[in-house]
Amino acid sequence: MSRRHALAALWPALLLAGCVDRGGWQPTREIAPQKLELDRTLADAQALPSAWPAEAWWRGYGDPQLDALADEALAGSPSLATAQARLRAAQAQAVAARGARLPSATVSAEADRQRYPEDYLFPPPFGGSYVNTGRAAADFSWDLDFWGRNRALLAAARSGVAAAEADRAAARLALAVAVVQAYIQLDLQYALLDVTNDNLRQQQSMLELTQQRVGAGLENNARVKQSEGQVALTRAAVAYVESSIALARNQLADLAGAGPDRGAQLKRPQLAAPAAIVLPSVLPADLLGRRPDVAAARAQVESAGYAVKAAEADFYPNVNLTAFAGFQSIDLTKVFEPANRILGAGAALSLPVFNRGALRGALLARQAQVDQSVSQYNQTLLDAVREVADVVTNWRALEVETREQQSALASAQRSYDLTTERYRAGLDNYLSVLSSQNQVLTAQGLGAELEARRLTFSVDLVRALGGGYRRPAG
Repeated sequence: MSRRHALAALWPALLLAGCVDRGGWQPTREIAPQKLELDRTLADAQALPSAWPAEAWWRGYGDPQLDALADEALAGSPSLATAQARLRAAQAQAVAARGARLPSATVSAEADRQRYPEDYLFPPPFGGSYVNTGRAAADFSWDLDFWGRNRALLAAARSGVAAAEADRAAARLALAVAVVQAYIQLDLQYALLDVTNDNLRQQQSMLELTQQRVGAGLENNARVKQSEGQVALTRAAVAYVESSIALARNQLADLAGAGPDRGAQLKRPQLAAPAAIVLPSVLPADLLGRRPDVAAARAQVESAGYAVKAAEADFYPNVNLTAFAGFQSIDLTKVFEPANRILGAGAALSLPVFNRGALRGALLARQAQVDQSVSQYNQTLLDAVREVADVVTNWRALEVETREQQSALASAQRSYDLTTERYRAGLDNYLSVLSSQNQVLTAQGLGAELEARRLTFSVDLVRALGGGYRRPAG
Protein backbone atom coordinates (compact mmCIF):
# COMPACT_ATOMS: atom_id res chain seq x y z
CA MET A 1 0.00 0.00 0.00
CA SER A 2 1.40 3.40 -0.99
CA ARG A 3 1.81 6.25 1.50
CA ARG A 4 -1.04 8.10 -0.21
CA HIS A 5 -3.34 5.11 0.21
CA ALA A 6 -2.31 4.74 3.85
CA LEU A 7 -3.11 8.37 4.59
CA ALA A 8 -6.42 8.06 2.78
CA ALA A 9 -7.33 5.09 4.95
CA LEU A 10 -6.17 6.89 8.10
CA TRP A 11 -8.03 10.16 7.43
CA PRO A 12 -11.56 8.93 8.39
CA ALA A 13 -10.16 7.61 11.66
CA LEU A 14 -8.56 10.97 12.38
CA LEU A 15 -11.84 12.76 11.71
CA LEU A 16 -13.77 10.37 13.93
CA ALA A 17 -11.18 10.54 16.69
CA GLY A 18 -11.15 14.33 16.71
CA CYS A 19 -14.90 14.74 17.20
CA VAL A 20 -15.74 15.52 20.84
CA ASP A 21 -19.24 14.51 21.93
CA ARG A 22 -20.18 17.05 24.63
CA GLY A 23 -23.82 15.99 24.65
CA GLY A 24 -25.13 19.57 24.50
CA TRP A 25 -23.85 20.23 28.01
CA GLN A 26 -24.28 23.73 29.43
CA PRO A 27 -22.35 24.15 32.69
CA THR A 28 -24.09 25.48 35.80
CA ARG A 29 -23.52 29.20 36.18
CA GLU A 30 -21.63 30.61 39.13
CA ILE A 31 -23.12 33.28 41.37
CA ALA A 32 -21.13 36.51 41.32
CA PRO A 33 -20.50 37.75 44.91
CA GLN A 34 -21.15 41.37 43.97
CA LYS A 35 -24.68 40.48 42.85
CA LEU A 36 -25.68 39.37 46.36
CA GLU A 37 -26.78 42.73 47.69
CA LEU A 38 -26.42 43.57 51.39
CA ASP A 39 -26.86 47.34 51.32
CA ARG A 40 -30.28 47.45 53.01
CA THR A 41 -29.39 44.74 55.53
CA LEU A 42 -26.20 46.53 56.57
CA ALA A 43 -27.56 50.05 56.17
CA ASP A 44 -27.03 51.11 59.80
CA ALA A 45 -23.94 48.99 60.49
CA GLN A 46 -20.60 50.66 61.07
CA ALA A 47 -18.22 49.90 58.19
CA LEU A 48 -14.51 50.48 57.59
CA PRO A 49 -12.30 49.27 54.71
CA SER A 50 -9.82 47.69 57.15
CA ALA A 51 -12.35 45.95 59.38
CA TRP A 52 -11.34 42.42 58.34
CA PRO A 53 -10.29 40.14 61.21
CA ALA A 54 -6.63 39.81 62.07
CA GLU A 55 -4.93 36.45 61.59
CA ALA A 56 -4.66 35.88 65.36
CA TRP A 57 -8.06 37.45 65.98
CA TRP A 58 -8.64 35.77 69.36
CA ARG A 59 -5.98 38.03 70.91
CA GLY A 60 -8.47 40.87 70.64
CA TYR A 61 -10.34 39.49 73.67
CA GLY A 62 -7.44 40.42 75.94
CA ASP A 63 -7.08 37.08 77.76
CA PRO A 64 -3.54 35.58 77.74
CA GLN A 65 -4.91 32.23 78.89
CA LEU A 66 -7.13 32.06 75.80
CA ASP A 67 -4.17 33.03 73.62
CA ALA A 68 -2.16 30.11 75.00
CA LEU A 69 -5.03 27.65 74.46
CA ALA A 70 -5.53 28.74 70.85
CA ASP A 71 -1.81 28.48 70.12
CA GLU A 72 -1.66 25.00 71.64
CA ALA A 73 -4.66 23.84 69.64
CA LEU A 74 -3.29 25.14 66.34
CA ALA A 75 0.10 23.56 67.05
CA GLY A 76 -1.01 20.05 67.98
CA SER A 77 -4.55 19.27 66.84
CA PRO A 78 -5.08 15.93 65.04
CA SER A 79 -7.71 17.55 62.82
CA LEU A 80 -5.11 20.01 61.48
CA ALA A 81 -2.66 17.15 60.92
CA THR A 82 -5.32 15.50 58.77
CA ALA A 83 -5.79 18.68 56.74
CA GLN A 84 -2.02 18.98 56.31
CA ALA A 85 -1.86 15.38 55.06
CA ARG A 86 -4.56 16.13 52.48
CA LEU A 87 -2.52 19.13 51.32
CA ARG A 88 0.60 17.00 50.90
CA ALA A 89 -1.40 14.49 48.87
CA ALA A 90 -2.65 17.27 46.58
CA GLN A 91 0.89 18.59 46.20
CA ALA A 92 2.09 15.09 45.28
CA GLN A 93 -0.56 14.89 42.55
CA ALA A 94 0.64 18.21 41.18
CA VAL A 95 4.24 16.94 41.11
CA ALA A 96 3.12 13.84 39.20
CA ALA A 97 1.07 15.94 36.75
CA ARG A 98 4.03 18.23 36.14
CA GLY A 99 6.26 15.23 35.47
CA ALA A 100 3.87 13.96 32.79
CA ARG A 101 4.61 17.07 30.70
CA LEU A 102 8.36 16.45 30.66
CA PRO A 103 10.38 13.89 28.69
CA SER A 104 11.06 10.72 30.64
CA ALA A 105 14.21 8.63 30.60
CA THR A 106 15.08 5.30 32.17
CA VAL A 107 18.37 3.46 32.31
CA SER A 108 18.14 -0.31 32.45
CA ALA A 109 20.41 -3.30 32.25
CA GLU A 110 19.34 -6.90 31.86
CA ALA A 111 20.91 -10.29 31.35
CA ASP A 112 19.35 -13.68 30.72
CA ARG A 113 20.21 -17.19 29.63
CA GLN A 114 18.05 -18.98 27.11
CA ARG A 115 18.15 -21.70 24.46
CA TYR A 116 17.63 -20.46 20.92
CA PRO A 117 15.77 -22.75 18.51
CA GLU A 118 17.77 -24.20 15.60
CA ASP A 119 15.43 -22.87 12.89
CA TYR A 120 15.00 -19.27 14.02
CA LEU A 121 16.74 -15.95 13.64
CA PHE A 122 20.16 -17.06 14.80
CA PRO A 123 22.15 -19.74 13.00
CA PRO A 124 24.53 -22.15 14.73
CA PRO A 125 26.45 -22.04 16.92
CA PHE A 126 23.79 -19.90 18.67
CA GLY A 127 20.83 -21.74 17.24
CA GLY A 128 20.21 -24.95 19.13
CA SER A 129 22.31 -23.99 22.17
CA TYR A 130 22.08 -22.01 25.41
CA VAL A 131 23.27 -18.44 25.16
CA ASN A 132 23.81 -15.62 27.67
CA THR A 133 22.37 -12.35 26.32
CA GLY A 134 22.64 -8.85 27.68
CA ARG A 135 21.29 -5.36 27.13
CA ALA A 136 22.20 -2.01 28.71
CA ALA A 137 20.45 1.05 27.34
CA ALA A 138 18.80 4.36 28.06
CA ASP A 139 15.17 4.65 26.90
CA PHE A 140 13.51 7.98 26.26
CA SER A 141 9.87 8.97 25.69
CA TRP A 142 7.97 12.23 25.38
CA ASP A 143 4.26 12.82 25.07
CA LEU A 144 3.97 15.83 22.75
CA ASP A 145 0.58 16.77 24.26
CA PHE A 146 -0.71 18.44 21.10
CA TRP A 147 -4.19 18.91 22.52
CA GLY A 148 -3.24 20.11 26.00
CA ARG A 149 -4.37 17.08 28.02
CA ASN A 150 -1.34 17.08 30.30
CA ARG A 151 -1.43 20.87 30.61
CA ALA A 152 -5.07 20.66 31.70
CA LEU A 153 -4.31 17.90 34.21
CA LEU A 154 -1.46 19.96 35.67
CA ALA A 155 -3.75 23.01 35.98
CA ALA A 156 -6.40 20.82 37.64
CA ALA A 157 -3.82 19.49 40.09
CA ARG A 158 -2.62 23.00 40.92
CA SER A 159 -6.20 24.08 41.57
CA GLY A 160 -6.52 21.02 43.79
CA VAL A 161 -3.50 22.22 45.77
CA ALA A 162 -5.12 25.65 46.14
CA ALA A 163 -8.32 23.98 47.36
CA ALA A 164 -6.39 21.87 49.87
CA GLU A 165 -4.53 24.93 51.16
CA ALA A 166 -7.83 26.77 51.62
CA ASP A 167 -9.32 23.70 53.33
CA ARG A 168 -6.39 23.71 55.74
CA ALA A 169 -7.04 27.38 56.50
CA ALA A 170 -10.73 26.57 56.99
CA ALA A 171 -9.79 23.80 59.42
CA ARG A 172 -7.57 26.20 61.38
CA LEU A 173 -10.39 28.73 61.54
CA ALA A 174 -12.91 26.11 62.66
CA LEU A 175 -10.56 24.93 65.40
CA ALA A 176 -9.81 28.45 66.65
CA VAL A 177 -13.53 29.25 66.67
CA ALA A 178 -14.27 26.07 68.62
CA VAL A 179 -11.63 26.96 71.23
CA VAL A 180 -12.94 30.50 71.70
CA GLN A 181 -16.56 29.38 71.84
CA ALA A 182 -15.74 26.74 74.45
CA TYR A 183 -13.84 29.39 76.41
CA ILE A 184 -16.87 31.69 76.26
CA GLN A 185 -19.00 28.87 77.64
CA LEU A 186 -16.51 28.43 80.49
CA ASP A 187 -16.79 32.16 81.19
CA LEU A 188 -20.60 31.90 81.13
CA GLN A 189 -20.61 29.03 83.61
CA TYR A 190 -18.46 31.05 86.01
CA ALA A 191 -20.91 33.96 85.70
CA LEU A 192 -23.85 31.61 86.36
CA LEU A 193 -21.96 30.24 89.34
CA ASP A 194 -21.74 33.79 90.72
CA VAL A 195 -25.50 34.19 90.32
CA THR A 196 -26.19 30.82 91.91
CA ASN A 197 -23.86 31.50 94.86
CA ASP A 198 -25.54 34.88 95.39
CA ASN A 199 -28.85 33.06 95.39
CA LEU A 200 -27.54 30.59 97.95
CA ARG A 201 -26.36 33.37 100.24
CA GLN A 202 -29.73 35.09 99.96
CA GLN A 203 -31.58 31.87 100.64
CA GLN A 204 -29.44 31.22 103.71
CA SER A 205 -30.13 34.77 104.94
CA MET A 206 -33.84 34.24 104.38
CA LEU A 207 -33.65 30.96 106.33
CA GLU A 208 -32.00 32.72 109.29
CA LEU A 209 -34.52 35.57 109.16
CA THR A 210 -37.42 33.11 109.01
CA GLN A 211 -36.05 31.17 112.00
CA GLN A 212 -35.83 34.43 113.93
CA ARG A 213 -39.42 35.32 113.05
CA VAL A 214 -40.57 31.86 114.12
CA GLY A 215 -38.77 32.35 117.45
CA ALA A 216 -40.59 35.66 117.88
CA GLY A 217 -43.92 34.03 117.09
CA LEU A 218 -44.33 35.90 113.80
CA GLU A 219 -44.09 32.85 111.50
CA ASN A 220 -44.85 29.15 111.75
CA ASN A 221 -42.47 26.20 111.26
CA ALA A 222 -43.88 25.50 107.79
CA ARG A 223 -42.10 28.64 106.54
CA VAL A 224 -38.83 27.33 107.99
CA LYS A 225 -39.19 24.00 106.18
CA GLN A 226 -40.01 25.81 102.96
CA SER A 227 -36.93 27.99 103.34
CA GLU A 228 -34.74 24.95 104.11
CA GLY A 229 -36.01 23.32 100.92
CA GLN A 230 -35.05 26.39 98.89
CA VAL A 231 -31.54 26.32 100.37
CA ALA A 232 -31.13 22.63 99.45
CA LEU A 233 -32.31 23.21 95.88
CA THR A 234 -29.92 26.11 95.48
CA ARG A 235 -26.99 24.00 96.74
CA ALA A 236 -27.88 21.41 94.11
CA ALA A 237 -27.86 24.16 91.47
CA VAL A 238 -24.38 25.21 92.62
CA ALA A 239 -23.13 21.65 92.25
CA TYR A 240 -24.61 21.44 88.75
CA VAL A 241 -22.91 24.65 87.59
CA GLU A 242 -19.59 23.51 89.09
CA SER A 243 -19.82 20.28 87.10
CA SER A 244 -20.53 22.31 83.96
CA ILE A 245 -17.31 24.25 84.60
CA ALA A 246 -15.37 20.99 84.89
CA LEU A 247 -16.87 19.72 81.61
CA ALA A 248 -15.98 22.97 79.82
CA ARG A 249 -12.40 22.62 81.06
CA ASN A 250 -12.25 19.06 79.72
CA GLN A 251 -13.51 20.22 76.34
CA LEU A 252 -10.90 22.96 76.14
CA ALA A 253 -8.14 20.50 77.02
CA ASP A 254 -9.35 18.17 74.28
CA LEU A 255 -9.39 20.99 71.73
CA ALA A 256 -5.86 21.94 72.76
CA GLY A 257 -4.71 18.38 72.10
CA ALA A 258 -3.97 17.67 75.76
CA GLY A 259 -5.35 15.56 78.59
CA PRO A 260 -7.96 16.63 81.17
CA ASP A 261 -5.25 17.79 83.58
CA ARG A 262 -4.54 20.67 81.19
CA GLY A 263 -8.12 21.80 81.65
CA ALA A 264 -7.89 21.51 85.42
CA GLN A 265 -5.13 24.16 85.34
CA LEU A 266 -7.38 26.77 83.76
CA LYS A 267 -8.35 29.80 85.77
CA ARG A 268 -11.45 31.91 85.40
CA PRO A 269 -11.58 33.64 81.99
CA GLN A 270 -11.05 37.38 81.79
CA LEU A 271 -12.68 38.20 78.47
CA ALA A 272 -13.33 41.70 77.16
CA ALA A 273 -16.50 41.74 75.07
CA PRO A 274 -16.66 44.23 72.19
CA ALA A 275 -19.09 47.09 72.64
CA ALA A 276 -20.02 47.14 68.94
CA ILE A 277 -19.30 45.39 65.67
CA VAL A 278 -17.58 46.89 62.64
CA LEU A 279 -17.93 45.44 59.15
CA PRO A 280 -15.67 45.78 56.11
CA SER A 281 -17.02 48.34 53.67
CA VAL A 282 -16.68 46.03 50.63
CA LEU A 283 -19.19 43.23 51.14
CA PRO A 284 -19.92 40.71 49.85
CA ALA A 285 -17.57 41.23 46.87
CA ASP A 286 -14.41 40.46 48.85
CA LEU A 287 -15.71 37.32 50.56
CA LEU A 288 -14.23 35.13 47.82
CA GLY A 289 -10.72 36.20 48.78
CA ARG A 290 -11.38 36.30 52.54
CA ARG A 291 -13.36 33.15 53.32
CA PRO A 292 -11.29 29.95 53.13
CA ASP A 293 -14.32 27.75 52.53
CA VAL A 294 -15.48 29.95 49.64
CA ALA A 295 -11.95 30.01 48.20
CA ALA A 296 -11.72 26.21 48.49
CA ALA A 297 -15.06 25.75 46.74
CA ARG A 298 -14.00 28.12 43.95
CA ALA A 299 -10.71 26.25 43.49
CA GLN A 300 -12.66 23.00 43.21
CA VAL A 301 -14.69 24.56 40.41
CA GLU A 302 -11.48 25.51 38.59
CA SER A 303 -10.03 22.03 39.06
CA ALA A 304 -13.18 20.38 37.72
CA GLY A 305 -13.17 22.71 34.69
CA TYR A 306 -9.60 21.75 33.80
CA ALA A 307 -10.49 18.08 34.22
CA VAL A 308 -13.20 18.53 31.57
CA LYS A 309 -10.59 19.97 29.17
CA ALA A 310 -8.36 16.96 29.80
CA ALA A 311 -11.26 14.58 29.14
CA GLU A 312 -12.02 16.39 25.88
CA ALA A 313 -8.38 16.11 24.79
CA ASP A 314 -8.65 12.32 25.13
CA PHE A 315 -10.86 12.34 22.01
CA TYR A 316 -7.97 13.54 19.83
CA PRO A 317 -5.01 11.54 18.47
CA ASN A 318 -1.94 11.40 20.66
CA VAL A 319 1.68 11.36 19.51
CA ASN A 320 4.47 9.96 21.65
CA LEU A 321 8.13 10.19 20.68
CA THR A 322 10.47 7.38 21.73
CA ALA A 323 14.23 6.82 21.50
CA PHE A 324 16.82 4.44 22.88
CA ALA A 325 20.62 4.18 22.99
CA GLY A 326 22.90 1.56 24.48
CA PHE A 327 24.44 -1.87 23.90
CA GLN A 328 22.96 -5.26 23.20
CA SER A 329 24.55 -8.63 22.42
CA ILE A 330 23.72 -12.33 22.36
CA ASP A 331 27.15 -12.90 23.81
CA LEU A 332 27.23 -11.57 27.34
CA THR A 333 31.00 -11.08 27.26
CA LYS A 334 30.75 -8.74 24.27
CA VAL A 335 27.85 -6.52 25.37
CA PHE A 336 29.85 -3.31 25.62
CA GLU A 337 31.90 -3.65 22.48
CA PRO A 338 31.41 -0.73 20.04
CA ALA A 339 30.09 -3.03 17.35
CA ASN A 340 27.14 -3.98 19.60
CA ARG A 341 25.86 -0.50 20.21
CA ILE A 342 22.17 0.16 19.52
CA LEU A 343 20.46 3.41 18.65
CA GLY A 344 16.94 4.16 17.51
CA ALA A 345 14.05 6.60 17.53
CA GLY A 346 10.43 6.56 16.53
CA ALA A 347 6.98 7.96 17.02
CA ALA A 348 3.75 6.33 18.19
CA LEU A 349 0.31 7.58 17.20
CA SER A 350 -2.77 6.48 19.15
CA LEU A 351 -6.25 6.96 17.70
CA PRO A 352 -9.23 6.72 20.05
CA VAL A 353 -11.65 5.17 17.55
CA PHE A 354 -13.27 2.13 19.12
CA ASN A 355 -13.29 3.28 22.77
CA ARG A 356 -15.37 6.42 22.28
CA GLY A 357 -18.11 5.12 24.56
CA ALA A 358 -15.67 4.97 27.44
CA LEU A 359 -14.30 8.42 26.58
CA ARG A 360 -17.79 9.89 26.41
CA GLY A 361 -18.67 8.36 29.77
CA ALA A 362 -15.53 9.84 31.31
CA LEU A 363 -16.34 13.25 29.84
CA LEU A 364 -19.92 13.14 31.11
CA ALA A 365 -18.62 12.30 34.58
CA ARG A 366 -16.24 15.28 34.46
CA GLN A 367 -19.07 17.56 33.33
CA ALA A 368 -21.23 16.36 36.20
CA GLN A 369 -18.34 17.10 38.58
CA VAL A 370 -18.23 20.68 37.28
CA ASP A 371 -21.96 21.13 37.89
CA GLN A 372 -21.64 19.66 41.37
CA SER A 373 -18.63 21.86 42.21
CA VAL A 374 -20.39 25.01 40.97
CA SER A 375 -23.51 24.17 42.97
CA GLN A 376 -21.41 23.65 46.10
CA TYR A 377 -19.60 26.92 45.49
CA ASN A 378 -22.85 28.81 44.98
CA GLN A 379 -24.31 27.40 48.19
CA THR A 380 -21.13 28.13 50.14
CA LEU A 381 -21.17 31.71 48.92
CA LEU A 382 -24.86 32.13 49.77
CA ASP A 383 -24.23 30.72 53.25
CA ALA A 384 -21.31 33.09 53.76
CA VAL A 385 -23.41 36.14 52.91
CA ARG A 386 -26.27 34.92 55.08
CA GLU A 387 -23.92 34.42 58.05
CA VAL A 388 -22.81 38.04 57.84
CA ALA A 389 -26.43 39.19 57.71
CA ASP A 390 -27.32 36.89 60.63
CA VAL A 391 -24.63 38.43 62.83
CA VAL A 392 -25.93 41.93 62.12
CA THR A 393 -29.51 40.87 62.85
CA ASN A 394 -28.53 39.08 66.06
CA TRP A 395 -26.45 42.03 67.24
CA ARG A 396 -29.32 44.45 66.75
CA ALA A 397 -31.62 42.22 68.78
CA LEU A 398 -28.90 41.81 71.43
CA GLU A 399 -28.62 45.55 71.96
CA VAL A 400 -32.38 45.81 72.51
CA GLU A 401 -32.41 42.80 74.86
CA THR A 402 -29.45 44.19 76.83
CA ARG A 403 -31.17 47.53 77.43
CA GLU A 404 -34.36 45.79 78.56
CA GLN A 405 -32.45 43.36 80.78
CA GLN A 406 -30.58 46.15 82.53
CA SER A 407 -33.83 47.99 83.13
CA ALA A 408 -35.51 44.83 84.40
CA LEU A 409 -32.59 44.03 86.72
CA ALA A 410 -32.65 47.52 88.27
CA SER A 411 -36.42 47.30 88.87
CA ALA A 412 -36.24 43.75 90.24
CA GLN A 413 -33.38 44.61 92.60
CA ARG A 414 -35.27 47.65 93.92
CA SER A 415 -38.42 45.55 94.38
CA TYR A 416 -36.48 42.84 96.22
CA ASP A 417 -34.83 45.34 98.57
CA LEU A 418 -38.18 46.97 99.42
CA THR A 419 -39.97 43.62 99.87
CA THR A 420 -37.22 42.32 102.14
CA GLU A 421 -37.43 45.42 104.34
CA ARG A 422 -41.22 45.08 104.54
CA TYR A 423 -40.85 41.40 105.47
CA ARG A 424 -38.42 42.28 108.26
CA ALA A 425 -40.91 44.80 109.54
CA GLY A 426 -43.76 42.31 109.32
CA LEU A 427 -45.53 44.30 106.60
CA ASP A 428 -45.23 41.70 103.83
CA ASN A 429 -45.24 37.91 103.56
CA TYR A 430 -42.58 35.36 102.68
CA LEU A 431 -44.01 34.52 99.25
CA SER A 432 -43.64 38.15 98.18
CA VAL A 433 -39.95 38.00 99.08
CA LEU A 434 -39.47 34.78 97.07
CA SER A 435 -41.23 36.24 94.07
CA SER A 436 -39.13 39.42 94.00
CA GLN A 437 -35.97 37.40 94.59
CA ASN A 438 -36.73 35.12 91.64
CA GLN A 439 -37.10 38.18 89.42
CA VAL A 440 -33.64 39.38 90.44
CA LEU A 441 -32.08 35.97 89.77
CA THR A 442 -33.79 35.68 86.41
CA ALA A 443 -32.53 39.11 85.35
CA GLN A 444 -29.00 38.34 86.57
CA GLY A 445 -28.92 35.01 84.74
CA LEU A 446 -30.18 36.68 81.58
CA GLY A 447 -27.45 39.29 81.90
CA ALA A 448 -24.78 36.57 82.03
CA GLU A 449 -26.27 34.86 78.99
CA LEU A 450 -26.48 38.12 77.04
CA GLU A 451 -22.82 38.82 77.75
CA ALA A 452 -21.94 35.33 76.49
CA ARG A 453 -24.07 35.92 73.40
CA ARG A 454 -22.28 39.20 72.79
CA LEU A 455 -18.97 37.36 72.79
CA THR A 456 -20.39 34.53 70.67
CA PHE A 457 -21.79 36.90 68.05
CA SER A 458 -18.41 38.59 67.78
CA VAL A 459 -16.86 35.17 67.11
CA ASP A 460 -19.60 34.46 64.56
CA LEU A 461 -18.65 37.67 62.77
CA VAL A 462 -14.99 36.66 62.69
CA ARG A 463 -15.93 33.30 61.20
CA ALA A 464 -18.31 34.92 58.69
CA LEU A 465 -15.51 37.24 57.54
CA GLY A 466 -12.94 34.46 57.15
CA GLY A 467 -10.89 34.75 60.35
CA GLY A 468 -8.01 36.71 58.79
CA TYR A 469 -7.62 34.46 55.75
CA ARG A 470 -6.27 35.91 52.52
CA ARG A 471 -6.39 33.91 49.31
CA PRO A 472 -2.88 33.73 47.76
CA ALA A 473 -2.44 35.81 44.65
CA GLY A 474 -2.22 34.06 41.30
